[in-house]
Amino acid sequence: MSRLTVLDKVAWEGRELPGDRTAALLRALVGAGPGGLSEDALVDQVWDDSVPANPRKALQVVVSRARSATSADVIERTRSGYRLSLAVSEVDAWALRPEGLRLAAEGRYAEALPLLERAARDDDTEVVTALLRALAGVRGVPAALVRFEEYRTRLADALGIDPSPELQALHAELLASDRPVRNGLRFDADRLVGREADTAALRVLVRTHRVVSIVGSGGLGKTRLAHLVARLAEQPVVHFVELAGVTSPEGVAIEVADVLGVRDTVAGRAVTLRPADLLTRLVDAVGTVPGLLVLDNCEHLVEAAADLVSALVTRTPNLTVLVTSRIPLGLPAERTYPLPELPPDEAAVLFAERATAARPGVVLHPAEVHDLVVRLDGLPLALELAAAKVRSMSVAEITRRLDNRFALLRGGSRTAPERHQTLLAVIDWSWNLLTEEERVALRRLAVFRDGFSLDGATAVLGHDAREVVTGLVEHSLVVVRETSTVRYRLLETVREFGRMQLVNAGDDALADRRLTAWAAELASQAGRRLHSPDQVETMARVREEEGNLVDVLRRGLADRDGPAVTVLYGVLAGFWVIEGSHAKVLSLGSAVVELLLSAPTPPELVAGTRVCLGIVGTNEMILRRAISERLLNRLRELGPGPEPQVASMVRLLVDCGVAAERQVERLSALGDDPDSTVAGLALLWCSHAYENLGNLAAARSAARRALDLCDDANGPWMRGTLSATVAGLALQTGDLVEAGAYARAALPVLRSLGAYEDHAQIRAGLAMLALHEGRLDEAEQIFDEVAAEDGAQAIFGGAMELMCGRAELLLARGETDAGLAAYAAAVATISERGMPGMQAVAFAPWVMFPRAALVTAFTRYGRSARGDRDGLVREARAVLGQEGFLDVPVLGCVFFALSVWELTFGDRSAGATLLAYADRFAFNRILPSFDWSWATSLAQPAQIAPGDPVQLREPLQALLRSLG
Repeated sequence: MSRLTVLDKVAWEGRELPGDRTAALLRALVGAGPGGLSEDALVDQVWDDSVPANPRKALQVVVSRARSATSADVIERTRSGYRLSLAVSEVDAWALRPEGLRLAAEGRYAEALPLLERAARDDDTEVVTALLRALAGVRGVPAALVRFEEYRTRLADALGIDPSPELQALHAELLASDRPVRNGLRFDADRLVGREADTAALRVLVRTHRVVSIVGSGGLGKTRLAHLVARLAEQPVVHFVELAGVTSPEGVAIEVADVLGVRDTVAGRAVTLRPADLLTRLVDAVGTVPGLLVLDNCEHLVEAAADLVSALVTRTPNLTVLVTSRIPLGLPAERTYPLPELPPDEAAVLFAERATAARPGVVLHPAEVHDLVVRLDGLPLALELAAAKVRSMSVAEITRRLDNRFALLRGGSRTAPERHQTLLAVIDWSWNLLTEEERVALRRLAVFRDGFSLDGATAVLGHDAREVVTGLVEHSLVVVRETSTVRYRLLETVREFGRMQLVNAGDDALADRRLTAWAAELASQAGRRLHSPDQVETMARVREEEGNLVDVLRRGLADRDGPAVTVLYGVLAGFWVIEGSHAKVLSLGSAVVELLLSAPTPPELVAGTRVCLGIVGTNEMILRRAISERLLNRLRELGPGPEPQVASMVRLLVDCGVAAERQVERLSALGDDPDSTVAGLALLWCSHAYENLGNLAAARSAARRALDLCDDANGPWMRGTLSATVAGLALQTGDLVEAGAYARAALPVLRSLGAYEDHAQIRAGLAMLALHEGRLDEAEQIFDEVAAEDGAQAIFGGAMELMCGRAELLLARGETDAGLAAYAAAVATISERGMPGMQAVAFAPWVMFPRAALVTAFTRYGRSARGDRDGLVREARAVLGQEGFLDVPVLGCVFFALSVWELTFGDRSAGATLLAYADRFAFNRILPSFDWSWATSLAQPAQIAPGDPVQLREPLQALLRSLG
């Protein structure tokens, strides 16, 4: 932003400056530019005809006033006078020129024009040139020609000279533009969707580069985009040449000559021109007038096209060439523009428009459309072919049939070229341009479902893959994705084509074996490093290949391949545990356990089986509160083994796989084990158990003790997850200081490991902390940041805290109706979403907790929420009537909600008793609505019988039955 403005009024940092002399001084210095003016020149401009008696002294006074009104260092003394010591960007008049030139260079003529008109001076050829182009673009060529004539007249009258050669060339271009040539261009019958940014970028490129290539796979819409760019081109002469029908290299120049009107005749007689003679005629036809030559579909004749383009741009001064191709030309002057697939949102718009045109009234569910366009890679041709199928099929039916997409997606627009009539023809066109080595590579690389690295490609191809993969990238059949590493992928359509070719060639068994061997070796290496100082790097490596490893694992399960399943599931399950994706562990765990327990364990698989069964058993105990007896028996047979962490896990499972009421006792005893690895893991599990029993003090103590036993030689995860555990427990009990300290210690560890769900949950906890402390803007900012995180959609990844937290934020700001509505929406969303990988249960803590918060919030603001209150009563009775596990803190929240409701709307005696039970059950205080001081202001807790929560089922059942 400019600090000094002089164009309209003279102002400093937005404040108008007083005094005509001060304004005149500053305008004079701005007009002089960074070099400044002499004292005499400044006197002449500041006082005009009324020069003071002592002009230099008077000038010093005005300078002093200007410095006082602005800043002491704004005006500098020079040897002969004064100058401004401001940067170009700090003076509005100085900034006009660079900003106007920048906007004009980007083709943003409407924005550039007012700046250039103010900055224009007859001695600044660059600005005058940009101004004329902007005038032509905004007001039309005639306006630019009029301005040029005015400029030429002023130069002749003042200096007796002509405009510069550059401006004379521009004048010739403008004259030609007044009678533009547009040869071979087509116009769209319907809207081009999703290519606005590509169009803008290409317009800049064809303005600033001599050779531009739109490169991409078939079906992306390169031709149609090239027609649009050509129609919008500023060049007065545009020729569009279609090369798809040209079959020989020499035909390229002949086709271009035909479009440019170069005939192979001499004196009216047909002759056969030598290539050199034909090139000479093409150069003459192009001439010196700025022109755009578009060569469409060059990939099958790329060398001939490259030779012709190179010759034309080196022998003509003002020709720009725009190429569409699946392969770059490979010229030094070439600027390639890789045309991307449409992103899902824009792909959905394209599909919806075409589908509605095919069958007005078609039902388009957003989720179904999204799934379809993702499966089709955002490829416009595939989307249009699929949209045509809605005449007789639903969107869901089309998606289901995409496994045979090449048979399904055929019969496109009658106006489309034959190679675009079917999806198969599009890919087949590129396939036919490949060498045999590239074809073998493409079909074998199709075994990678989730992209690949060069190492992976080398393993599957059986030789160094760098050169052949580079070739496939050049053919736009392999897409490069670069983040922290470079990876490659086949579009789903290309991958399925390659898989089809792989099967047809009888090459699939070999490729699959190599893929399995590569995956098993990668998993074996990762397994050795997963719990080591290299944990962060190992997690990143496994994450890159997770999709491929899971794909091979599923095939191994289907083929009953015990060795592959053991090594792959062992490392993937360990990866998922660290990542916090416990549902993934369970989703495949049953099938893995069934395979591993179906026969005796071979000696070579003992170590891997121990890891797999140990991780599944641990997750069953944590999430399902029960461990398979068959699994435990096999672990007893295998024994703990030599690896310390695996041994500690197996020992805890075997020792604690007993009745739930004895688990805490066993875990507590193992927390004092002399083996620090065993003790640390036992204390972690003990902390979770104590939390579920409502003994938060014991849970915090166990977690802190476990933290003290952490060995960073096993990687940072255990320390990070224990810090997060202590933070969560502290927040539940209202210890905000400890919660903040441990949360901040956990965050960088979880982030580095990619534990995005845990990271999002801890961030949401920090937002809750800010809410409790009244820092509402900070809480909102954190909520917004959490919502953008990868893990924020998972119930255990902050989604519940995020939705409830936003409702609490609205309530804290006094927006009561909006806050209560947000609570209702949160409960509905969480109820529908469920918990992936978890069996349906009558008591769903992740639903009961936000519903209890809703009832509490509604009650506090005088709204009864009777339906939700009755639902809580029914579910609490059902839970207490079942044997087994109780999530005590969540039940505590239910009792808190029911207590304040009864105290406000119902039986106050029952309310006071429920309030005592809420305290005994250690209700979770993470949400501001669960406010103990407010609740006790309604009534003091009643006296209740002693005993831990599990022993209080019967009196609670009786109390809840009395509520009706």
